[in-house]
Parts: sequence; C-alpha cells; structure tokens
Amino acid sequence: MILALIKPKIWCLLLLILLIHPSQMVVGQTISRDVFLNDSISQQIKLAKSDTTMMYGLLKSIRRHRRSLKKYYKPLLVIYVGLSKDVGYRYGEMKSLDILGLQERYDENYDKSISLHNESLQIALQLKDSSQLCYNYNNLGQAYRKQDLNELAIKYFYLALEMYEHKGMTRQASYTHNTLGATYFAQDEYDKSAYHLNVSLNLAIDNKDKRTMSYNYGSLGEIMLKQNKGDEALAYFKKALKIKEELNYDKGMAVTYHLMGEAWFMKKNYPVSILWFQKAIKIHEKYNTQRYLSHCYAFLGKISLAKNELNNSTKYLDKADQCAENVHSIENLILIGDAKVELLGKQNRWEKAMQIMANTNSLRDSIRMARYQKEIQTLEIGYQTEQKEQQIEILSAENQIKNQRLRLGIAIIVILVLGLAFAYSVIVSRKRTTKLKEEKLQQQLLKSQMNPHFIFNALASIQNYMYRNDPKKAARFMGNFASLARSILNNSSADYISLEEEINTLQNYLELEQMRGNGSFSYSLNYDDDLETEFIQIPPMLLQPFIENAIKHGVKDMDSGGLIELNILDKEDLLYVEVEDNGVGIKSSENRKNNGHVSMATSIFKQRISILKSNYPNLPEPEMIDLSNEGGRGTLVKVYLPILNE
Repeated sequence: MILALIKPKIWCLLLLILLIHPSQMVVGQTISRDVFLNDSISQQIKLAKSDTTMMYGLLKSIRRHRRSLKKYYKPLLVIYVGLSKDVGYRYGEMKSLDILGLQERYDENYDKSISLHNESLQIALQLKDSSQLCYNYNNLGQAYRKQDLNELAIKYFYLALEMYEHKGMTRQASYTHNTLGATYFAQDEYDKSAYHLNVSLNLAIDNKDKRTMSYNYGSLGEIMLKQNKGDEALAYFKKALKIKEELNYDKGMAVTYHLMGEAWFMKKNYPVSILWFQKAIKIHEKYNTQRYLSHCYAFLGKISLAKNELNNSTKYLDKADQCAENVHSIENLILIGDAKVELLGKQNRWEKAMQIMANTNSLRDSIRMARYQKEIQTLEIGYQTEQKEQQIEILSAENQIKNQRLRLGIAIIVILVLGLAFAYSVIVSRKRTTKLKEEKLQQQLLKSQMNPHFIFNALASIQNYMYRNDPKKAARFMGNFASLARSILNNSSADYISLEEEINTLQNYLELEQMRGNGSFSYSLNYDDDLETEFIQIPPMLLQPFIENAIKHGVKDMDSGGLIELNILDKEDLLYVEVEDNGVGIKSSENRKNNGHVSMATSIFKQRISILKSNYPNLPEPEMIDLSNEGGRGTLVKVYLPILNE
C-alpha cells in the first residue's frame, strides 16, 4: 500500500541510487548484484505500466546492466516485451524485440532471433522509424550470415546499406560494406568482395576509423593471397599491421603475423615465413586460440616438408592436427591432411597416405554437401518469405475494402471527439510546451555562442599557421579545418549527437591544434571497447572547452613533450570523462595570464551544464584538479554526463 503511494519518478530515483551499490543486505544476508538488479528492475516494470517515460528509461537500464544481470537479462527482456504489448507501448515493444533478437543470436538461437527481428521490423514499418529499420535489416543479415545463409544475408545487408547511405550514416555504411565484403569472400566471389572492402576502406579513412581500416587492409590482403599475389598481399598486411600496432590490438596483430607468414611462404622465403609464424604463435598461445595455432603449425609443417626436414614436419603437423581436432576446424584438417599425404609419400608409406587422402576428400565432400544444403535452405526460406509477403498484401487489400465502409461513420465520431480533446489538450499542455520551448531556445542560444567562438579560434590558428609555414602545409591545414567546420555546422542544429560523432570532431580539433603547434604536444583519445558510441547521445561540443583550455593554458608554451589525454569511461548510467594535460597547472596558468585570453567556451559550458542538471539533478559537478598540488604536473578535469541511448 505504501509503495503504491510513491510517485513513479521518485521510484526511478531510488532505483538509480540503489544500483550504485554492488550488493544489498537483506535480513542479515548479502544478495548478489545480479539478483538485486533483477528484483529492482522487475519491481519497476510492475510499477511502470503505461507510463512511457518510465518504460523508456527501464529499457535503457536493462540494456545498460546486461552484463551485471547475467542469467536474468533475457527473462527481463521477455517480461518487458509482454508489458509493452499489454499497454500498447509500440516503440518499447519494437526496441525490446530487436534487442532480444540480438541476445538470441548471441546464444546461437538463430530461428528465434530472426523471428524477433522480423516482429520488430513490422512495427518499425508501421511507425515509419527509418533508424530502427536500418538496425532490423542489418541484424537479420547477421543472423542469416551466422548460419552461412549468405544469399539471404546479402539481401538484408543491401537493404540496410541503402538506408544508411540515404540517411548519410557513413560509419554504419562502412561497417556494412565491410560485412558484405567478408560475406562475398566466404563465397569465393573475390571481385565483389574487393569492391565492398575498398568502399568500406575509403569511408573508414574519411571517418578516421582506424580499426575498420585495419580490417579492410587485412581482408584485401587475404584476397591477394587467394589470387596468389604474394607481394600485393604483403603490402596490405603491412598497412593493417601498422594500424593494429598503433591501437595495441595484439589479437589482431597475431592474425596479421600468420597471414604475413603465409604470404612469405607463397614467395618461398621460408626463413622469414618461419619468423612471422613464430611471432603469431606466441600471441595465439596466450589466448589459447586453437584454430589459429593449428593454422600456424600446419604451415610450419609445410615449410619443413619443403626443406625436406621430415621429422620436423611430422612434429608440426601432429601438433596442428591436435589443435584442429580440439575445435573441429574442417578447413585446417584439410590443409593438414594434404600436407600429410605429401609427407607420407616422401616416406614411401603409401597405404597410410591413401587412407589420409580418403579422409581428407571426405571432409571436402562434407563442405560441398553443407554448402549445397545451405543453398537449398536459402531457397526454401526465400520462397516462404515471398509467400508471406504476398499473403500480407492480399490481407491488406481485403482490410482496406472493409475499412472504407467504416471510415465515414468513424470519421464523424472522431471529429467530435478530437474537437473536445483538442480544446482540453491545448489548455493542459500550454504550460508544459512553454517551458520546453524556453529550455530549447536557451540551449540553441548557447550553441550559437559556442560555434562562432570555436570557429573564430580555429581561423586564428589557420592564420598563424599560414604565416609560419609553406602554402602546401597551409592548404592541408585548411582542408582539415573545412572537414571540422562541416561537422560543426551539421551538429549545430541538433540538440544531441552521438558520442561517436563527438569523438570524431574532438579528434579532428586536436589534430588541427597539433599541426598548428608544430608537434609540440601529442594526444591520446581512449574509450571503453564496450561503449556503444553510435547509440549514446550527448549535447554537441560539450567537451571541447576543456581540451581548448588544456592547449591554451597547459601545453601551448611547451617546446616539446606536451601531452593531452582524453579518457571516456562507462560508470553505470553515467559517462565519465577525464581530460588531463602535463602543462603548467592551474595556479601557474592563472599567475601568468598575460595573453588576455578568457575562455568564453568554459563559461558557456557551465551554463549548458546547469540546464542539463535541471533534467538530471543527480549529475555530479565537474571537477578541476591541479596535479602540481599532488606532486605531479599539469591539470586533470573530471566531467560526468548522462547516457542517452537512441
């Protein structure tokens, strides 16, 4: 009875406070975090009912805590889907069905996954939600690809790609082109694969997406291997390796190592090939990646065989065989089998060679049979899908005829009801609309102050750079600035942009300032791999003032060795951002303010944060720490932002 009297918004606040703690005490016993989260969110779902604001927040909370919820994550999503259907919350039903479909795919329940994505797709079509349609098409493609139903996967990838390109979502388009390239590669259609990989590569270069660039370089190198072009393959692998080393991505480096070993094997440079395979094995052993270890040992066995070192070849091929059997890697077993047949032939063990050849050919036949079965399954599913679409069209036509008979009578009733409802809603919503307009106008006003201020500073930097450098470098600087200005102008009319867009803009700004300072400082931009940067929304240009201050008041006057670090971390339902420099520190900067620079951007940031806190009152205040007081050097700024998922 008491719980029912507590307002829903207060319940949400209490839930967020409780979720901060990893465990809670109940009757003198500690319950685990996943149990507590499940109980808390389940209680909120019961209270939410038809309150769409609470329902929207609850779905975000379930999604954000998926790792902590463990086994309770999927059941909570099922409950949420059911409640959304019961109360008619179509948006929540659409989103939760798609998210549940993702989880079923991760659990390898592909039929369930496809069914859920299709349900979400139908609602997205009704709501005309083009962004959700992109996700549905892409997720359906991934579910079919996981089952090697490549023709169906390609169909949905193209549907997603068409919408991404129409909406100007270049980063997502880059991912989809990359996936299409990988899918065509699996079908041995190398020309189509290379086309999509090159398109993805160009988009990734434009977006400064180094991880996707490395994937594309590596995949293009693999195509060259398949076409027996060792030199071209090595050129691509070197580019991929350089980026992976910059990203310190050791798993990816190991894959590139063994691919380079394969390319040198193709060129018959066995000593260099061995070195690359040995480097790969060290990392593959670290992560116990049996499939890749099998591949490396198989090639070491082939190298020993080519050098007529038969004992070494036997040792390596046996190790490769064991690793391949552990993970049932048919491709590696075929590779090993062919090498063993050649080895046994050199040893004049013809009976054993014939036995292994028969087993290897049987494996090849199983791959061909599996491919034929997949092709038949693809045709069957495609036919069933087409039949369903035709049935839907027929039913739609019949319903349209029936509805026309009812429309006239319903229209009269609706007009009367709408007239009364309109008059009532105008009175009730006038105050709320006025308040929202005031807040939105205030945000737009602040942004209109910030963007010209930022552009003014950047233009001043260009002017200084042109005075101090040659025209070619100045032109390059101007090109980078044009790209940055374009992103600022695109974002200036938006209340929120994705964290991914904000990161790209900040990286571009830092590169411009780094060029202007002739490399007197370096920077690093780090964020959690688990952060879904394309979905998280924040106000545009909110972090730039702190980076500007780190440059202007921190490392600007350093001849060399300056460093600016930007770290973005996931802290429960908040985004935690650190901006750190190794400059002179706050006190020294304040004491030597002889350049007359006053950061208007910082003042505007404070005003914007105050507006943000009106909607998120529990948002912690930003902190600015002088590291020289703690025996260090420079300044550390800590900022917390609310996480808003699309």
